Amino acid sequence: MKLLVTGGAGYIGSFMVNALVSRGDGVVVLDNLKRGHKNAVNESAEFIEGDISDENVLSSIFSERKE
Repeated sequence: MKLLVTGGAGYIGSFMVNALVSRGDGVVVLDNLKRGHKNAVNESAEFIEGDISDENVLSSIFSERKE
């Protein structure tokens, strides 16, 4: 299963991403990096820098990943 984690570069989000990756899920992380850090994102997750309030970013994420 492929999952989208918003805020996945933050403290709590990065732990969630690690847990999902370790159980075998595909993970896409969306974070604007205002409080998060890109280096906190698991290397196995796909990282997208952007904001959850940006409709164009969300539309792109969902249209390109139809799983």
